[in-house]
Amino acid sequence: MDKKVYEFDAVIEPVPDKGGAYVRFPYDVREEFGKGRVKADVTFDAEPYRGSIVNMGVKHDDGSVCYIIGIRRDIRDRIKKQPGDTVAVTVTVGEEPPAKTDQTKKTWQCPECGRTFKRANQDHYCGQAPLTIEEYIARQPEEVRPRLRQIHAAIKAALPEAREKISWSMPTYWKKHNLIQFAAFKKHIGLYPGPEAVEAFADRLTEYKTSKGTIQLPHDKPLPLELIADMARWCEREYGI
Repeated sequence: MDKKVYEFDAVIEPVPDKGGAYVRFPYDVREEFGKGRVKADVTFDAEPYRGSIVNMGVKHDDGSVCYIIGIRRDIRDRIKKQPGDTVAVTVTVGEEPPAKTDQTKKTWQCPECGRTFKRANQDHYCGQAPLTIEEYIARQPEEVRPRLRQIHAAIKAALPEAREKISWSMPTYWKKHNLIQFAAFKKHIGLYPGPEAVEAFADRLTEYKTSKGTIQLPHDKPLPLELIADMARWCEREYGI
């Protein structure tokens, strides 16, 4: 297929009840390309996107078939445009997409243990993973160790019957099941009590970033040790019997 380039302005239109959006392609796709769906390289206000020109049941006011190009939410956020706004669109059809790079190629090798990773300076253990919680803490950066010891002490006091171990390379407190875990990162300590606990304590976690089963405790904030102990006891009641 010969390369064709189209440039036009279009109003971003919403997809009702789904949060999506699209622009209309102002040409008949079947007349232009001999088929009803084509791949295209598109820019929205110079923001690139690889997608398709399709008909999704949308029609012009005169009843004729309308072809559209979806515009993802992340693109709309980057160009700061939403439904109702006008966007400059460039569509290129017939050009081969860029060749995919080898995503399996490693980009960084640890000078200590020789392991390779996709990201430079990837956090990892050199050699054997720690066998105890104390050993795990001792391997962390010096400035983080006091905070980790505080968390360890708070959980240990709250769960005197729990067995301590390393699971998934993280300090873990176990009683019939894994009750609660924590791990050190560059900017925060991750606490892992499970999604049910995060939901149960949601009203006390408003200051912290959470996701499914995870709480981030930033290094620049005081540790909520009482909250951590309460969550540990809650986990024991829910999971350890």
